[in-house]
Amino acid sequence: MKKMTSLFGILLALTGCSSVEPNPMREYLAMAPAEQNAGKHPKIRHFVELYDNLEVLPIKTKVENTYAEQLYFNDTLVTLHDRQALQSYLEQTQKNLDSISIEVMSVFEQGDDAFVRWNMRTRFTLLGRSKDVTTIGFSHLRFDDHGKIVLHQDYWDSTQGFFLQVPIIGGVLQWIKNGLHD
Repeated sequence: MKKMTSLFGILLALTGCSSVEPNPMREYLAMAPAEQNAGKHPKIRHFVELYDNLEVLPIKTKVENTYAEQLYFNDTLVTLHDRQALQSYLEQTQKNLDSISIEVMSVFEQGDDAFVRWNMRTRFTLLGRSKDVTTIGFSHLRFDDHGKIVLHQDYWDSTQGFFLQVPIIGGVLQWIKNGLHD
């Protein structure tokens, strides 16, 4: 019990002592601003409608308009293979978020694929505290002959966007991150 209390004390101290560095996103966004009307690209219209206001119902219709029945979906947190599983996952995500918005910064299209660079803002409540988190990422989307997404692979920093926000774990990760460039 004494070892557990000591370990908890060390972790708590690390959480409290870790400094929070300025977010480098401002510099990135200044050097790589959003292209005008990138979010209006017709190929990704349903994708943007789904993720720009995920907290707005109904998810089922939005998912059906956006994704094929069989798919590959990986957002770095989960991997799913059918639309029903994705719908359930997004409904659970919806319950956990206060708000979400996505700004499409650019779209590159090649054949059936679209590469979408985005800036996502989420707000959620964790242990009674409201958290506002902004992350930058890319989604590789592949579309079938009906314009539905059959492949969705996200590339984003889940540490910055999610894990750093979790008490104790976030402090430890920030401490490690700070130690990498000392």
